[in-house]
Amino acid sequence: MRIALATASDQVHTDQDDAPLLAALSAAGHEASLEAWDDPEVDWGRWDAVLIRSTWDYHTRRDAFVDWAGEVGGRTRLFNDAEVVRWNTHKSYLIELEERGTPIVPTAWLARGDRADLAALAAARGWDEVVLKPAVGAGGDGIERLPASRGQAALDALSDAGDVLVQPFLPTIATAGELSVILFDGQVSHAVRKRPAEGAYLVQIEHGGVYEPVPDVPAEAAELARWVIEATGQQLLYARVDLLVDAVGTWQVNELELTEPNLFMDLVEGSAERLVVAIERAMG
Repeated sequence: MRIALATASDQVHTDQDDAPLLAALSAAGHEASLEAWDDPEVDWGRWDAVLIRSTWDYHTRRDAFVDWAGEVGGRTRLFNDAEVVRWNTHKSYLIELEERGTPIVPTAWLARGDRADLAALAAARGWDEVVLKPAVGAGGDGIERLPASRGQAALDALSDAGDVLVQPFLPTIATAGELSVILFDGQVSHAVRKRPAEGAYLVQIEHGGVYEPVPDVPAEAAELARWVIEATGQQLLYARVDLLVDAVGTWQVNELELTEPNLFMDLVEGSAERLVVAIERAMG
């Protein structure tokens, strides 16, 4: 097969997943290359399949990215498909998952332009410290951790720009970290624990976070991750379920990454080969 890995113009040679996946595709007899999603010269129809990989600038142009996914999906096989892209690139998908019974990190939702008294909102929920997140974002961009009593200006600024999530800060991020469970075709492949740098709260490696493979995925976490994927009702080639634990040790979904997640294939031997097998199965 001929397979394109969609990336961003400034990301073409820097993602840790690229090398192992390209090597595994080549070893399996497939032709593959990296192509920038917004390159007007790319003929997406010439590929048998397109995998969305490191398109990590999509959040700055979400509408254009969603349109691109629809166009590509109309010309060839797109993984994950265009409807998944539309649904998953706005964090309101967490509302739907919660309505279906998914335990998510407690969240208050504000629409763009809403004005809410952050101190009152947090006090009503028993939150002293909060995390503010834009509903469209990637790589930790725009996320702020603040005492609820001093975060009003930051909340208003985020609300002026778009929809916002307000969540309690979970101190367990510094100890247990965030557990990312990676699934291919609905089956758990591997997991990685991400911890923030000392005194920090963002786990992304570009913010000083540290990643470590988890040899044995906790059974409850694996079961929850599989259940979440089933709850989407979508056919998903790849998925990453990011989990946190609360103060009493209960797993909660922080994010469900279905569009362009880092799958940590550079850290876990055999994971890229498992993804190639899943691609071959999906393509029939």
